[in-house]
Amino acid sequence: MRYSMLPVLTGVALLGLIACSDDKSNDRISQCGEGYTDAATAAELTALLASDAERICLLEGTYEGPFIIDGAKIIQGLGNAKTVITAAAGTPLTIRAGNVTIADIGVKTELAALAETPALLVGPQTGGNALGTVALSNIAVSAVNGGGIRVSDAAPFTLANSTVTADAKGIVLLGKTQATLSGVTASDCGRMGIAFANGAKGSIVNSTVLRNGYTGIWIQETAEVLIADSTVKDNVLAGINIVNAKNVLIENSEIASSKILAGNPGADGIVVYTPELAGDPIMAGDPIMQRAFTLLGTTIKDNPRAALIFDGTESSTGKELKNLSIDGVTIFRMDYGVVFQNGMQPQSYDSEAAVSEDFSDGYDEGVSDVDSINGGSDQSAPLGDDDTAYADNGESPDVDTPTGGDSTLDIPNEEEGF
Repeated sequence: MRYSMLPVLTGVALLGLIACSDDKSNDRISQCGEGYTDAATAAELTALLASDAERICLLEGTYEGPFIIDGAKIIQGLGNAKTVITAAAGTPLTIRAGNVTIADIGVKTELAALAETPALLVGPQTGGNALGTVALSNIAVSAVNGGGIRVSDAAPFTLANSTVTADAKGIVLLGKTQATLSGVTASDCGRMGIAFANGAKGSIVNSTVLRNGYTGIWIQETAEVLIADSTVKDNVLAGINIVNAKNVLIENSEIASSKILAGNPGADGIVVYTPELAGDPIMAGDPIMQRAFTLLGTTIKDNPRAALIFDGTESSTGKELKNLSIDGVTIFRMDYGVVFQNGMQPQSYDSEAAVSEDFSDGYDEGVSDVDSINGGSDQSAPLGDDDTAYADNGESPDVDTPTGGDSTLDIPNEEEGF
């Protein structure tokens, strides 16, 4: 009897096709592109973070951590609303070593009680591997009862096209960090939206800082901070607080509509507090009179109390604030425009060239003392309708003396804890 070999050949061919199909599935391209390894579960992500895999693609879903990145990794999500890292308690994501790039993910935390615990923590571990370049983009951080992003000793650190909302502090940059923030929105944070402190340096450009519960941007015990092409609006107490810092440049920005907090006397645009402290590590060899503050091409408007305050201490009396540069600034004031108080005086300040001043809508009366900087009377009279033309006749009321009490404005100038 003769048997046909066709069924046998057909079966072999079918098995070959299946094998080829399996090979193709094993070698399929990740949704994030060639070279990435997909992670679809928290367990897979944990395993990949501990492995030699350099490129990780987080597929759509929620990944419950906490997770720790302790080496060079590139992590790509599918969108900050689609790929989300969370944790039941504590910090969902910690970066502590290696060159790390993360894009298109969300990070969320919800703590039981208010704490400074950040949703995203960046900083080297004591005695651990070195932290290199950290670059984050299109990140959305949301923290209920917690902080947003906390960065220590990361140089360089970049955050681009990202949003941060937190019930505690928003973005905190500390130590040896050299940060570049661009296209960032820090909003609705319980304390400050963005803080540079304890020596951190960097820039905030093309960003928005709004509706934060204490101040928009806080700069403390540090130097070399640039704020450019940004909007700081509707923050409580002040748009920007600068405490014991130097070499701060603000340009082409808008500082608007700080809001009064119950129990506090007022809300301001920019407050520059410059005490003279012996042994100050930030200012060593650079006394109060040398601290640079530059304000260029910026609008300050609709702040209920003062647009700009330079505040000192008793030890500041008789000192001159050198390296002060204000040019192309427009102020729409409510009560006060520019105030120098507690002994603080500029070495040189041409108010007519520096500031174009008018009153905000509905606030056509205020207090001002044009001659106060030259030792004139410290008793200011309300400005009536006939006085609002100062900007047109070259007598712009750009230097104000507060009235009542000890003739100083109370401001929150104590150092913040980080």
